[in-house]
Amino acid sequence: MFDTGEEISFGYDQWHRLRITMVPDYRPLAAWLHTDVQPNLAALDQFSRVLRQAASNRETVNGNGCWIDFQPAGVLIGSLYDRWQPLPVPEALFWPVLSGLRAFLLNSAADPALARPDGYPAVGRMTTHRTPPTGGRPALVDRTHFPPDWSAQEVQEAATGAWHSAEARYDEQTGAWSGLWRDLELAGYYDPATGAVQTYFPVLAP
Repeated sequence: MFDTGEEISFGYDQWHRLRITMVPDYRPLAAWLHTDVQPNLAALDQFSRVLRQAASNRETVNGNGCWIDFQPAGVLIGSLYDRWQPLPVPEALFWPVLSGLRAFLLNSAADPALARPDGYPAVGRMTTHRTPPTGGRPALVDRTHFPPDWSAQEVQEAATGAWHSAEARYDEQTGAWSGLWRDLELAGYYDPATGAVQTYFPVLAP
């Protein structure tokens, strides 16, 4: 799913999914960008405000598959599904990467090839503030969700279809995966050791 290079760059594949080239040792950062940030300009702007709030308050942000913890020494990116050890990311890298993704999305926003097809599912995104029932540090939870009118069976069919689709891609290093179901991209995480899917969710299109 992700390429490795001397610099971080963004692009789209032939199915208009975000593709990321990441510098060595920061592959979890690419996974977080793909699954939790996602390639939608309006959603990125909203999520950036959530991240700034969390950074100011030293809160944790739980996303679709990762958690972000702002600490005095920098940012920690962890996996909610234990796919990697928490990765320290300097803030001097973290915020410029988000700015670079935003610039890429802004520059490509007018491309007619990225227009959503008729009948594209109404994928949503929501941020909530959650305090552990036993007390402790609160967290901001920011996740995408399937259309509210979809039944549980429709969600399961989409997940199974995307996981087994011809366009599916898998990253053994981070456990991230991406597939298509009727023009909708689904992403998630799986256990490379067993091949078991651990989670799935819709991706907001550009």
